[in-house]
Amino acid sequence: MKTKIDALAGRKPLFAFDLDSTVTRCELLPLLAREVGLENEMAALTEACMQSGAAFAPGFAARVELLRAIPLDRARRIAANVPLHEGIAAFLRANAPRCRILTGNLDVWIEELIASLGMTGRCLCSKAGFRENRLLCVETALDKGRAAMELPRPLVAIGDGSNDIPLLQCADLAIAFAGSRAPSQEVCRAADVIIDDEAALCALLEQLI
Repeated sequence: MKTKIDALAGRKPLFAFDLDSTVTRCELLPLLAREVGLENEMAALTEACMQSGAAFAPGFAARVELLRAIPLDRARRIAANVPLHEGIAAFLRANAPRCRILTGNLDVWIEELIASLGMTGRCLCSKAGFRENRLLCVETALDKGRAAMELPRPLVAIGDGSNDIPLLQCADLAIAFAGSRAPSQEVCRAADVIIDDEAALCALLEQLI
């Protein structure tokens, strides 16, 4: 890892962050599922998707289908109040031009949360079809690997989930953040370093900035 960090010295890398359980302290979909009493169903569907090794897009569309009954304004309020890793959030706000958020979450759910982080226009996410205050469908699901390939280099990536693996694999320095949950073995193999302490992560980010 030290060699990769040294190689980034003075090169002003771009920082690409996952959102759920990286910037936030928890996952958004279970919070939304709790709103309609479908938390257990969401957990079962998420586990089935993970165990099957299926592509992100089909599993995400199936999980979103559980949440279509939630008015968009309510979903946005839930997302806007999700607990954050405050040190990481502060880094984003202070260094927004050098940062991006890459998340599978839907644009119509997270716009207020993204604005609160100072990341409006700097977030790549999945896109929804909607009418008035109702979600209709997932129009496009973010492919993090493809999105990462189009970002400026050098690139520092920070994530924790299976759908972050393509992002981590594209990065010049890949960080698995275990601040909210333990990353899977596959995520750990894709990472150059695993950090489980937010303060330690922020210290490294400040060193690289």
